[in-house]
Amino acid sequence: MSFQQENMVMRAITIVTILFSLLQAYTAANAQEFSYNDIASRFVETRLDSGSVQEAKMQGECLVGLKHLNFRKREDFDPVAEWTNYRAISLLEQYPPCKVLIIMEVARSELIGDVDEQ
Repeated sequence: MSFQQENMVMRAITIVTILFSLLQAYTAANAQEFSYNDIASRFVETRLDSGSVQEAKMQGECLVGLKHLNFRKREDFDPVAEWTNYRAISLLEQYPPCKVLIIMEVARSELIGDVDEQ
């Protein structure tokens, strides 16, 4: 490869790097446009009241609890975690996440005999 070709390749790489950096900066700057707070500020008349927001936050934390419940035994394949993951998905279609978390905690405790779960 000649010096001129190497120079063109380096310029192309530099341009691509700059464009990629600009794209990342643009994406980061606009990432908050669709957060709940941004959307609620655009729809003031229909936003959730503070109690409903707190309920939604609690349900979100319960979803995290379900995920943690499914990955307690990380070093080995855990058939109970596989079962709870599959079952939790179907239960989430019927119940709020916190109810599903309680159901799955009790079920997991009964299946593997955890006494510290309660």
